[in-house]
Amino acid sequence: MDNNQHSIYTNSPFEQLWWLKTVAPNTSWKEVLIKNNDEVAARWVTAEHGDLNIPHLTQTLGYWINPEILDSDRFKNKQKEIINKLIALLPPKTHISLSPVNTYYLPFHWAGFTIRPFATYRINDLSNIDQLYNNFGSVVKKNIKSAKNKVSVEESEDIEALHTLMQKTFLLQGRKYPYSLSYLKKINSISRANNAAKLLYAVDHSGNIHSGAFFLYDSNVCYYLIAGTDPEYRSSGANSLLIWEGIKFAAEHSRVFDFEGSMIEGIEHFVRQFGGEQTVYYDIFKKGVIGAIGETLKPYIKKIIHYK
Repeated sequence: MDNNQHSIYTNSPFEQLWWLKTVAPNTSWKEVLIKNNDEVAARWVTAEHGDLNIPHLTQTLGYWINPEILDSDRFKNKQKEIINKLIALLPPKTHISLSPVNTYYLPFHWAGFTIRPFATYRINDLSNIDQLYNNFGSVVKKNIKSAKNKVSVEESEDIEALHTLMQKTFLLQGRKYPYSLSYLKKINSISRANNAAKLLYAVDHSGNIHSGAFFLYDSNVCYYLIAGTDPEYRSSGANSLLIWEGIKFAAEHSRVFDFEGSMIEGIEHFVRQFGGEQTVYYDIFKKGVIGAIGETLKPYIKKIIHYK
């Protein structure tokens, strides 16, 4: 499968080879298919050599299982059998994160992996746009109405302005934005080549960009992947307006809108106002003694240094 080919056996764009080869080009990726009576029962993309780790800007990296097997308790034994086959192919040091649809994590526990729950917020029913708006909190509605009087929403193919917004946001926090412009350009380019990108900016009448948002999507899920707001205009409500535009776009192209993680308290409070459902997904790793200690201590270290 080359970079521009899609697998239909995926839960999200994060599981496509074209995405993984772009965000982690130094890893040799291979696609694993497990069949049942000549039909594909499961698929996984894993590292052909060396360790397997979750690449940057990749929320989940797990397996796809045929929905007929996944959605029925009658097939739990079949799920266990399939997952064990996939586990057997994993390198000794592995760090993955399952899609929220994959809730059966016990085979990993029995295989000696460490399992941690993470949370995101999702809007799982995009069929009624009016109802979605009604479900928004009062502050979100106020922000959207306010922003409409100050900015217009423009679609763009140029991600450089969003990178600048992210740099300003991180600078305000005393940090450096960890992704280079060239890295974001590669992501933007490959996602567009695979009809998986939507980039929006909120621009005022003077040409000032208040906020920007990059959405990664397929027919399953639309992810609010990268977003930034100029600190000078953070009270304009533009960020809320862009999310609303992203949700409306998702309603036409995907089944689910995902806010792409909400473990930071301030972010969780913000995205919760959009009426999504808190959704658990599982971070799973086996990194040896030193690696396991590092993963365990990471949240405590972040808390000590006030890392957001």
